[in-house]
Amino acid sequence: MWNKNRFRNFRKKEDGAVMVIAALSLVAFLSVVSLVTDMGLKYHQKSKLQSAMDAAALAAVRYMPDEQTAKNVALEYVEKNGFSADSVIIEFPSDEVIRVSDSVEGKTVFASLFKVDSVQINAKAAAKYVNKNMAIDFEYLMFHGDNSQFTLNGHYNIGGSIFGNGNVYADGGGSTVTGTVFSAGNAGFNSYSVTVNHVESYVKNQKMPDFDETIMSVAPVANQGMYEKAYSPISRTGFYLNRYPAGHVINSSVSINGNTYCAGTLSTSYNSDVLIIYGDLYVCEDFNPQCPVYVRGNVYIGGNLTTTWDKSFTVGGDLYVEGKTTFNGNATINGNYFYTGGDLARGSTYTLQADCETYVGGDMTLNGSSTFNGAVYCMGILDKQGSISMAVNGNIYAYETLKLQSGGTTVNGDVFVWGNSALQSDTVTEIAGPFTLNGDLYSRKGELRLSGQGDYNMKGVLYSGGRLATNQGSCSITLSGCMIAEDDISIGGSTHTYNEAGATLSIYSRNGDITLYSQQGGFDLWGIVYAPKGNVALASGDFDIHGSIIGNTISCNPGGLNMTYNDRQLPYSKTVKAAVLIE
Repeated sequence: MWNKNRFRNFRKKEDGAVMVIAALSLVAFLSVVSLVTDMGLKYHQKSKLQSAMDAAALAAVRYMPDEQTAKNVALEYVEKNGFSADSVIIEFPSDEVIRVSDSVEGKTVFASLFKVDSVQINAKAAAKYVNKNMAIDFEYLMFHGDNSQFTLNGHYNIGGSIFGNGNVYADGGGSTVTGTVFSAGNAGFNSYSVTVNHVESYVKNQKMPDFDETIMSVAPVANQGMYEKAYSPISRTGFYLNRYPAGHVINSSVSINGNTYCAGTLSTSYNSDVLIIYGDLYVCEDFNPQCPVYVRGNVYIGGNLTTTWDKSFTVGGDLYVEGKTTFNGNATINGNYFYTGGDLARGSTYTLQADCETYVGGDMTLNGSSTFNGAVYCMGILDKQGSISMAVNGNIYAYETLKLQSGGTTVNGDVFVWGNSALQSDTVTEIAGPFTLNGDLYSRKGELRLSGQGDYNMKGVLYSGGRLATNQGSCSITLSGCMIAEDDISIGGSTHTYNEAGATLSIYSRNGDITLYSQQGGFDLWGIVYAPKGNVALASGDFDIHGSIIGNTISCNPGGLNMTYNDRQLPYSKTVKAAVLIE
């Protein structure tokens, strides 16, 4: 028999159990939510920390093996990404690798209800340079990134497709486009003078391609410490066969079989035919020889060194001058290094040969032909004047400015110009031809200018932290690397051949405009002309471009333009090294 009261009592008992189960389920649900939320928060915090470590390692490895500079850069990038550098650990497993790691406390949200207020978050990154292909394949021969009108004028033959993010208009007598013209707006053509294979209007806009990382992987880099070279003065030996008092003047020919010491200034008169020392020469103050000098060993001058016109100065060992050095006759240094704390002046019509590293603490003015069989460090202005020749079989480091006038310069190494005291508008690096460079050229600020007057043959990368320009003139420029500038690039002259060896990138302005013009011999280029934030202008002259022109805008009004795809061998012919993460 059905008992309603008994059922009602049973239901009341079950209602209490459901509430307990619901409460327990809610606790479980909240626990899962807190776990998922805090795990997501931890992942987000770890992702930010990992990005900071990655950025620090990639930025710092460019300065290896200079560990101190690399460390400073890494810490700077950690702070730029919002983390304190206090707990960052930096290691150098090898000369090529830097490892950056950090451990921080991450805050929790719901886990604090269970007395878990923070979690430990760890991240690390290691980077090194590796060989990397620099192949850049781009489907359009011309790409106009802005939505303004893209107008093709002049006489041209485009052997491929072009793209414009605005209206595209083409005019020009006897011109052709054998590919497809893509326009995000309207496309209009003068049908009487332009032949176009195919047109597609109102297509979807396309973003400017980003080749910056690939291109900059070949750009030379420098740091301030590269321009400083620590040299120790030549030490005094305990024994000197011949000693002179301060202010001594040598009035006759002297030949000494041993070390020679002078307590003050030392000079020779015109009556001295020659001074020969088969040992070291140590002069505490100035040395002013007025006769030929031959020293078999090392030479230390505590003051200035000044030689007389047409009198030679030859050192078999090292030459260390605390003050200024002035050679007014032929000079030869055959040791391991030549150091002058002040200026170096080279007299006209005479030669200087340093078969060693050369360090100049002041300005370096060369009026005579010079050969340096080692690196050249100049902490002031390096100025090669007049129509003289200069050869450097090593790197050049110019801390202030570099000026190489006509006469011919050959550098079998890299060139680094810091431009320390220059304004950004100054011409910091100016080179007149003939000029041969078998390496890269780095100019940190101001303008890098090739001022004409002779032919240029360059087999590396030219980088300017400001503008890069070549003058009009009768010079011929052959470049097997590429040109990179932070600001505008202006290329003119009679004959230009870029990327002759088959590189994939030729001319790149990171933030400015590119203007190309040629007057006599034409303009031949294999690769890419790339100004993602500026205008690419083809002005007067004839152009043969095997590759692409990519600009925020393009101004096209050439005398003649032939464009085809780059058929040279890829990848980039120069050995390319790029910073990559290995951990």
